[in-house]
Amino acid sequence: MAEALLLKPDRKFVEEVIDAGGGDLNKCYQCATCSVVCGLSNEPSPFPRKEMIWAQWGLKDRLISDPDIWLCHQCNDCSLRCPRGARPGDVMAAVRQKAIEHYAFPSAMGRLVNSARALPVMLFLVPALLIAGALLVRGPIEAALNYVDPHGHEFYAHFFPHWLLIVFYSGLTLLTFGGLIVGLFRFWGGMKANDAALGRGGPVLGFIPSTFRALKALLTHDRFGSCTDQASRKPSHLMAFYGFIALFIVTSWAVFDLYVMPSINSEIFPQYPFGLMHPMKWLANVGGILLIIGAGRAIWTRRTAPNDGYHQSTTFDWVFVWLLLLVGISGFIVEAFRFVAEGAAGAEAYASGFATPAYSFYFVHLVLVFSLLVYLPYSKFAHMWYRLAAMIYGEHTGRTGPGSQLAKVEGS
Repeated sequence: MAEALLLKPDRKFVEEVIDAGGGDLNKCYQCATCSVVCGLSNEPSPFPRKEMIWAQWGLKDRLISDPDIWLCHQCNDCSLRCPRGARPGDVMAAVRQKAIEHYAFPSAMGRLVNSARALPVMLFLVPALLIAGALLVRGPIEAALNYVDPHGHEFYAHFFPHWLLIVFYSGLTLLTFGGLIVGLFRFWGGMKANDAALGRGGPVLGFIPSTFRALKALLTHDRFGSCTDQASRKPSHLMAFYGFIALFIVTSWAVFDLYVMPSINSEIFPQYPFGLMHPMKWLANVGGILLIIGAGRAIWTRRTAPNDGYHQSTTFDWVFVWLLLLVGISGFIVEAFRFVAEGAAGAEAYASGFATPAYSFYFVHLVLVFSLLVYLPYSKFAHMWYRLAAMIYGEHTGRTGPGSQLAKVEGS
């Protein structure tokens, strides 16, 4: 006799998915057109039909631990061809948002960052107060440690010293990635438990080779190539992705250059601050341009897209792309102020009142960077990491490995 399966529908979860952008969920009548037309859907575990069924039934635990919601890249070929206009792509995006909230650590942060009511406070007021607080304790800390900043003569270091900047953002970033890692471990455990409950087989490929295959797919964005109607999203993603990586490399090198290079006393690489002809400044400017073009192109595409078929952007989406764009723009404004100040003979720049607008823009830039980085595990930014985890798991378990339908698509 077959074992009975107890289902526990969560009506509240259904309402949350609908509110998060899956408003047409209940139009679906499970014809499976979506799974047939999806270029990423694979034979062992086709999607998004089963996810539409689970979402209608409110099977939250099964949905949020389903790797296939992340293997979906929201091409929306399914939404364009759905005979009932149920927009499976939007439903999958809404489920991904709820999964990020569910696995967030601490969980309260996941709710706050994604709350429309709390969003302005979290995005602007909280970081502004924390940064202002850091500036207030700067003097007492330096006095207590009898510390004299060797870079205090530099234009922006005069306002926000490098040591404080590094301690403040490095500490918060470590906490951020700690929370992200906890969420990813929870997600991995959920995927394993979900497959075990559904009677699916175990690993077919080692973790390390699975990781390399997934990283290759991430770095090339090759799975966007299976999209037909909205393949144009790939360049925007690639530009923003590599622009951010370039800026991360430059930031990391700046810290190394500040505190390690002086002991090496190398003449090959001029020390911080970087001049316009420094290779790292070139990389920073190229990265900033890529970030702005990628984010700007994504915003333009979303704003000019027709209503039919193209995914309906939510606050969850808009906040992320606008933050990327504003971080890039404000970064260039701050850079321009710095070079103008350096040409104004230091003291003259302060005396002329030039420092006030420059420091104001710098403060705004720091607030935007805070919101982008510190809220990473709880915002749309987290989708890159959860998708990578799902892609690794997909390779690990044979969902997307050699022999799967997806492998045939990628090789075609």
